[in-house]
Amino acid sequence: MFELKLEKSWYDALYRRSSVRKYTGAPDKEQLDRLGVLCRKLSWQGITVRMFKGPGLKSGIKGTDVYAVIVAKRGTPMELEGFMGEAFVLEATSMGLGTCWLGAYFYPDIINRNVNLQSDEVVHCVIAIGKAELPAFAPKRKELTKVCGMDEAQLAELGVWQKEAVLAARLAPSAVNLQPWKIAADKTSVSILETSVIYKKYAPLDRGICMLHAAVGAYYAGREVVWKKVDGGYAMKA
Repeated sequence: MFELKLEKSWYDALYRRSSVRKYTGAPDKEQLDRLGVLCRKLSWQGITVRMFKGPGLKSGIKGTDVYAVIVAKRGTPMELEGFMGEAFVLEATSMGLGTCWLGAYFYPDIINRNVNLQSDEVVHCVIAIGKAELPAFAPKRKELTKVCGMDEAQLAELGVWQKEAVLAARLAPSAVNLQPWKIAADKTSVSILETSVIYKKYAPLDRGICMLHAAVGAYYAGREVVWKKVDGGYAMKA
């Protein structure tokens, strides 16, 4: 599980993506075609990613009517929804597009009808896609010591791939920017673990997004990682 061919272009996208709610237009045909190919690659392990153009987004999203829907088989870990969905986000970002994860600001009835949602399937989130009205900006994130208990000097004592994984994971977006995870790292592994938060609904999905970021950071440093379920979360080893 969490098996996916990563792209090094996603590493730069980690540092450029931000949530966009105002757009100047939808992606062009070439961009949609490229994203469509990726949707097919992401659609496995209990996840299906599909794109739509037309009604479905609420007025809080302006300037685009294109969105991706993450459909999951019931029982599939929500972390996998975040993992695959954030791969879509980073690819769109690498193409110069803006995106926004949406747990609200969409009409569930329209979305469910568009995907022909089955009784054994669920949709938790959609992703708005378009040409961003404003340049990307670096969103605020918790201090390094708060998310992993390490300062820069301690982080530097780890291997290169672990350091890159931790720094990339710290940049992951989350619902109301709660960053509902704890990052643990040593000289052999990096773990994304549960932590107590008030707003729990999307916490597992958010941790999946964080896991994708960590994997991209490790991949940029030349290591392909494997995720394993552990007590309280997931751990990856190269």
